[in-house]
Amino acid sequence: MKKVLYEELLPEECVQRIKEMPVAYLPLGTLEWHGPHMPLGADGIQSKELFVRVAEKVGGVVLPILFMGPDRVFHDGDKAFYGMDINTEGALNTYHVQQMKGSAYWLEKGLFQDYLRSIFAQLSRAGIRIVVGHGHGPSTHAFQELEEEAKEKYGLTIFTAWTFAEDERLRYQYDHAGANETSIVMAVRPELVDFSQVKEDESNLIGIAGRHPVRESSEAFGNEILEYTMKTLIAGIEETIGKDKN
Repeated sequence: MKKVLYEELLPEECVQRIKEMPVAYLPLGTLEWHGPHMPLGADGIQSKELFVRVAEKVGGVVLPILFMGPDRVFHDGDKAFYGMDINTEGALNTYHVQQMKGSAYWLEKGLFQDYLRSIFAQLSRAGIRIVVGHGHGPSTHAFQELEEEAKEKYGLTIFTAWTFAEDERLRYQYDHAGANETSIVMAVRPELVDFSQVKEDESNLIGIAGRHPVRESSEAFGNEILEYTMKTLIAGIEETIGKDKN
């Protein structure tokens, strides 16, 4: 297997990979409740596994996972609840606002985008021309918002795994711990999914948005999502690089 993780590359290896394909992949993760059956780092795990596979095929370097990210927040006195702590429309099962077990990731959006700006500056300095960021939904949207600034200030083109994906059914990480994300983790890291952690009455199947993760997930569906996303993302990268060379 090719070495694609930035932190594992020797200096000359890094320089050569960037020279051959000036693309960096940034997994936008969290340490967040993804149901009782999924790992807390599911967001970053999914995007990293996608990016490693893409980088092995088309080139570029994969950056370390960012575990902090923005999300909606609700204050109740001196307590703050964020993300899936808050029961909102679209949740699989209703539940009271509560601190979800293991969630430890929230970062104010403006601070997160400043962090991205620093990353963009460093990557541009290293010779990167395209940055693909994806993972946690609110982080991905905050990343997308910087598209024009990234181009104008840092000379970078930024994509997400959604940029070239036209099939809504196969959009990568398009729910929260539902059948989409659960299927992806089953495909890329099957040992991390444990349905035995779901109580028989499903009372702990909360903080989930999307289709039922136990009844409707499968490794086959995860692989379908993964293969479609790789195909569309690689085509988009190659087309953009081709235009830059002309």
